[in-house]
Amino acid sequence: MSTRKSPRPLAEFLLRRPTPPGSMIPPRTHATGTNYDTSFSRKEVVRRVRSFLLDTSIAPLTRSITKPTIINASALEALERPIIFVANHQSHLDTPLILTVLPPKLRHHTVVGAGADFFFDRRTKGFFSSTLLGAIPIDRVRPSRASAELATQLLEEGWNLVLFPEGGRTPDGLTQELKSGAAQIAIKVGRPVVPIFIDGTYEIFGKTADRIHPGSTTVIVGEPLLARDQERVADFNDRITHALGILGREAATDFYTARQPNEALPFPASSRSWVEEWRTNGHRHGHRDPRKWPKLFGSRS
Repeated sequence: MSTRKSPRPLAEFLLRRPTPPGSMIPPRTHATGTNYDTSFSRKEVVRRVRSFLLDTSIAPLTRSITKPTIINASALEALERPIIFVANHQSHLDTPLILTVLPPKLRHHTVVGAGADFFFDRRTKGFFSSTLLGAIPIDRVRPSRASAELATQLLEEGWNLVLFPEGGRTPDGLTQELKSGAAQIAIKVGRPVVPIFIDGTYEIFGKTADRIHPGSTTVIVGEPLLARDQERVADFNDRITHALGILGREAATDFYTARQPNEALPFPASSRSWVEEWRTNGHRHGHRDPRKWPKLFGSRS
């Protein structure tokens, strides 16, 4: 008894991709990591959806969790995009907190550099990171031409850029050494860098935390830094590092003390013991006694 294979349905035949004789179709792959395409997230309709969600959901929720005190917020109002915002990195809350702090005219035209190995390791995570926060993939393991070219292109198109040059969240609350990618991009596009120091998000939801502990934060906005003529990347990166160090000192003390000669907070900080003493003695965020100072400064009249 002979058997005949039933003919394939006509619809399957018509919809099937043509296959050259003797060849095989390679499996279809979807790009992740630094190759993830985020262009969809900057289309007008997606940008408007993101702006709506940031203003009505993400920003109010972030404020309720972090209760931010913003210092020098007026400096943000005077900025003209595109701007490169450079911040220390204590928590996953840092990104929504910065977007919350930015005025709408800047917030709605801002993209955020995010670790390609974490936020874009799967297409689903990449989709939500790009849609909700405007994230773009940044290779934080090694220098990446693709990441640098994308960041440069977006700045030239008028998008602001948020970068965390430490390359990842601090594991212990201490600031880490800054990588020079932000300085290099700023020199290439000729746009200013605005340093932002964030204090308090580590205690709320640090790298080792298993849940969020709502608390208060301080966000200090620095003055714009523009690369000088013929300035080397390393030298400009040192100036950015110094500026963030001063803002970190201000978060623990005050504007005047932070800017005294030879008393800038080391960045990366070698020890946080004096800061912990300052905090445990009740001198944090509005509870400081101006007559008392950390031992690091000695006695003052």
